[in-house]
Amino acid sequence: MKKIVAALASAMLVTTVFAQTAAPATETGKAQAKANSEMSEAQATANKKKAEAQGDAAKAQASANEDKASAQADADKKAAKVAKATTPSEASDARGDAAKAQTKANKKKHDAQAKADKKKHEAAKDADVAQAKADKEKVEAQSDANKTAADAKVDAAKK
Repeated sequence: MKKIVAALASAMLVTTVFAQTAAPATETGKAQAKANSEMSEAQATANKKKAEAQGDAAKAQASANEDKASAQADADKKAAKVAKATTPSEASDARGDAAKAQTKANKKKHDAQAKADKKKHEAAKDADVAQAKADKEKVEAQSDANKTAADAKVDAAKK
């Protein structure tokens, strides 16, 4: 009879120990799963913002390229008038107009490219900020998971 009671007591002790250690492990696992989910969400958000920023930069460059092509086309039209001139006076006037148009086109091209470069810089900065925020959120999520795991270990040690 004593052996049966001892065996039952031993079995109950083992069950209690497993119950105490299983709970913290489950809690730790849940915390880590939550942290992993939060980290994935943070990275996905950062990736989305980076893609949007890159798209904005690409649009700005495309717009700049159109502006530059349009400005050069206007200058080329003025330059073509030089060849159509029939008198030296008309040719001289046409050359002056062509030079002014080319100067104006160069300024427009420069301004358009500067605007595109600024947009690209802003987009890169936005992407960097988004990634930094994601990295911060990842660290915070992992820290929370580590704290939960440490708390679970303390609770298990107390029991």
